[in-house]
Amino acid sequence: MLLDKIRPAVAALESKLGGPQEYFEINATVTLVNLFVATDNGTSAVAYVYDADGTLEPPAAPLPASGPTFVAKAMTFDETRVMALTVSQLPTSTFLRFSVTGAAGGGVGYQITAASELGSEFQVTVGPTGNVLGTDQLTPAES
Repeated sequence: MLLDKIRPAVAALESKLGGPQEYFEINATVTLVNLFVATDNGTSAVAYVYDADGTLEPPAAPLPASGPTFVAKAMTFDETRVMALTVSQLPTSTFLRFSVTGAAGGGVGYQITAASELGSEFQVTVGPTGNVLGTDQLTPAES
């Protein structure tokens, strides 16, 4: 996962856009970072992609969106620890994505999306240092 690219991606985007942004979600995969910026008073999201080489791609067209948002300074996760416990406890799983999302009532939530060796996808909700807070099985349409 490109966890170590999340903060540089935010810095590049906020520099390009002229300051702090509100986000619906920021996620990292093994190849890129996706940043979903809240626009139009939180009724639309504009997606940006930051690749492993440090290139911020042009934005996608805005799409309708809703839900809690957050600012980058709310992200307190430790890149070296946030996935370590889950990865060690699920050694045969494939890790697809690490996500930061806005939380109802303010703040952020952290989720790890994984695929089991049996083919099902699930999400592990973790704290900023990787402590497991809960799990949810996902259907293919939810991932």
